[in-house]
Amino acid sequence: MLVELDGCEIRTAQLQLKENTEEKTPVYHNPKKEKMINWRDVRLGFVRPLDSDLKIFVGKMDSYPEIVGDLHNAAKWIGMTSETETVGVADGAIGLSDEMKRQFTKMQFVLDKSHLKDHFYETAERMAIPAKKQPGWVNGQIASISDGKVLEILEELKKKHAKNPNDRLGRLIGYVTRFCDSVNYNEYREKGYPIGSGEIESAHKSVPQKRLKIPGATWHPSSIDPMLALRVLRADDWWEDFWTQRNQKLLAA
Repeated sequence: MLVELDGCEIRTAQLQLKENTEEKTPVYHNPKKEKMINWRDVRLGFVRPLDSDLKIFVGKMDSYPEIVGDLHNAAKWIGMTSETETVGVADGAIGLSDEMKRQFTKMQFVLDKSHLKDHFYETAERMAIPAKKQPGWVNGQIASISDGKVLEILEELKKKHAKNPNDRLGRLIGYVTRFCDSVNYNEYREKGYPIGSGEIESAHKSVPQKRLKIPGATWHPSSIDPMLALRVLRADDWWEDFWTQRNQKLLAA
């Protein structure tokens, strides 16, 4: 069973009373309010059998335990048992991989390869590696890691850090250490596992973002989950069934 999860930010707006002012509205003389703009993280995931294109999406503006719990329920609904091996693909967001492995006990977590590469490029820049030499250095590191030599790469990075301490290099060492059991990309590819989260990133564009990120749009936080629920219904091809059942309940009442 394949499990993927990713997030995107949605622009929200709420009105609140202006601080330290007694301004009133011109007609009704109510206390004047100002629009507060924020960005809220919306999470979307799917589960599907590795040998099938059938996806079940879940999505909401909630914590990792909640959204991963919904993914777990969806996986059970389409046939996952306690013996089913699962493959989880996501980025390195803090707490995400731990939560996925906690709820899917037979999971091989795969760190999205492009995110790992981005970390190496950021580190190369902070280490003052010339721009022309950065691709060679980064691709060499990623190739060795993909071949299962992550521990050797870690040792090399630690030696560099010991000679020339660098905060960004230190963070990279911590990042690679945290995911050293999730980056054996060549082995995963041989097993037919995806090594990137492009499938769920693409779904973000067509499921939540196509409606929630239209140009100029802002949303009240309380309206995001209801709209996202409708988008997920459509993506899961349950739209007609939902409205048929809803109308039947209304008529029965």
